[in-house]
Amino acid sequence: MAFDERSLRAFLAVIDSGSVGRAAIGMHTTQPTLSRLIQNLEQRLGQVLFERQSKGMSLTQAGETFIPHARLLLFEIDQASQAMDEIKGLRRGVVRVGAVASAARALLPQAVANLLAQCPDLKIDFLEAPDHELAEALVERRVDLIVTAEQPPNEDLTPIARCRLVDSFSVFCAATHPLAHDEPVGLDQVLAERWVLPGPGASPRQQFEALVRSHGRPPPLVCVETSPMALGAQIAFVANGPFLGWLPQPLLRNASENGAIWILDVRELRVDRQFTAYRRSRGHFPDGARRLVEFLPLECQ
Repeated sequence: MAFDERSLRAFLAVIDSGSVGRAAIGMHTTQPTLSRLIQNLEQRLGQVLFERQSKGMSLTQAGETFIPHARLLLFEIDQASQAMDEIKGLRRGVVRVGAVASAARALLPQAVANLLAQCPDLKIDFLEAPDHELAEALVERRVDLIVTAEQPPNEDLTPIARCRLVDSFSVFCAATHPLAHDEPVGLDQVLAERWVLPGPGASPRQQFEALVRSHGRPPPLVCVETSPMALGAQIAFVANGPFLGWLPQPLLRNASENGAIWILDVRELRVDRQFTAYRRSRGHFPDGARRLVEFLPLECQ
């Protein structure tokens, strides 16, 4: 069964934008034209993908089922187009890369700058997310390369190289906090304080609480909960309040150098991690992503 690329893009545009109007604007077309594209797709599939209602369109069961297949079809179209451009030496296309926050700040900026200096027609589509979300994005083909902490064995992910950067999750407080400048600081001292951490479902929160329990202690009182990626908010709450936080040291460097926070040396709550670049185990690995890896500071260099 053959599919029209514009019809597939119209279908996903409605889903991603939430309305026909916004989808039409995003595709630089009119609403009637976009509606016809979706109707053509429905006729080809022999299934109704959307229920048309006065308040908008909602997915049918067939529509829900077709979403991952539509994304895969478009992904393969884009990959084929990029591969052909690479053969012709055009060096055009999009490098889809994801990284955890520390790697995003300490590894990617210089590597991306060096890549674009050699291949100025490339574009970078960047995703910052926690480790498990990056692995999902890679498997689901939303990115082609991720830089993250060591992943559990996964047949869908292939490690490319380990990076030289090692960072540490550490406890920190405001520079004016009573525990600041008071070394050493014991585990029980910090656990008696109030904390700022991501919500209970976030992997850093789960990792932190598992670490505390491994030392035979209950988790501390968390007074402020944030979203996992609200890193600036976590630092600001700690820097301006009586709280403690737990983040990778590269994310704390600016606030520490500015004198806003103090990094506490709590041996039991320090976690070192190293970063690895991963690609999907199967399918085409775009030349742009391959070149980006070459500019990362790798262990073998």
